[in-house]
Amino acid sequence: MSEEELLDVWRRLIEGEIDVLVCTTLIETGVDVPNCNTLIIENADCMGLAQLHQLRGRVGRTNRRAYAYFTFRRGKVLSEIATKRLDAIREFTRFGSGFRIAMKDLEIRGAGSVLGQSQSGHLASVGYDMYIKLLNEAILKQQGKAPE
Repeated sequence: MSEEELLDVWRRLIEGEIDVLVCTTLIETGVDVPNCNTLIIENADCMGLAQLHQLRGRVGRTNRRAYAYFTFRRGKVLSEIATKRLDAIREFTRFGSGFRIAMKDLEIRGAGSVLGQSQSGHLASVGYDMYIKLLNEAILKQQGKAPE
């Protein structure tokens, strides 16, 4: 979709011409469209629990009844973790469920260990020593000090 088409869709959504939004994670954070009351998420089994919660939070921001549909490919066999995430997002639907969802996510994924062998994200890509060095440099920079 071109930028012009995207802007037109957003305009129509804000003006109330559209009330069903089929989207990517583009709207995960920072978007508030009060008149949008229906959200359809494709391949929800591939998303994290926090991400699903953020997306669901994009609808239902007014007194209108809202709907969030989490879909996955017909016939797909879901992994145990994907099933747990989708079960959790279905279970925790009340306003203010964010803490419960975070705790469930912690239960599903585990807490991890900064010093452990199994890592993901930045720590895994640069190694522990380099990560600590980069972290210290970032802290010094934030404090307005020159890195050593």
